[in-house]
Amino acid sequence: MKYGDLSSIVQLGVGLHIGTAVLQLYGELGIAPLERRISRLKSLFRAPELERPSPELEEELNWVEARYDLFKIEFFREYRWCVVANTVVAVALAALLVVIAILADREIADGYEWFPVIAIGASYFPAACIFGSLWIDAQRRVKPLTTKADDIEKRALEQGSA
Repeated sequence: MKYGDLSSIVQLGVGLHIGTAVLQLYGELGIAPLERRISRLKSLFRAPELERPSPELEEELNWVEARYDLFKIEFFREYRWCVVANTVVAVALAALLVVIAILADREIADGYEWFPVIAIGASYFPAACIFGSLWIDAQRRVKPLTTKADDIEKRALEQGSA
């Protein structure tokens, strides 16, 4: 195996880390549904007064919305360390790519079989771990808010049909 054989893998790793740092994929996949549910619920409270759910439910919804706003602030504060970590890894992988380009025609010497394993692992493992940890933490913190919003929606719709 030559060092040059690793260049595509490491290039993909650089792109993966930069992409993970720049794109806020979790925001679209993980918290957008709660945002849409809150918006839908708020529209129920803009209905004509006789069709509107109780003020107590509106108060509960306001509590959920306030907690959600706090979560978003904390989440994006945490997201900053992910951007920094992924950027650092991307820069390190870009430096590794330069070394691989310089050594592209050389065979990987005996005793250096660990190099491809490290290069491939560094290309994928950090982004997956960072994104995974952010995802798990956010899911854990959003789940109670989603459950509460579901409960409010169910009760609001029951009141509207009564």
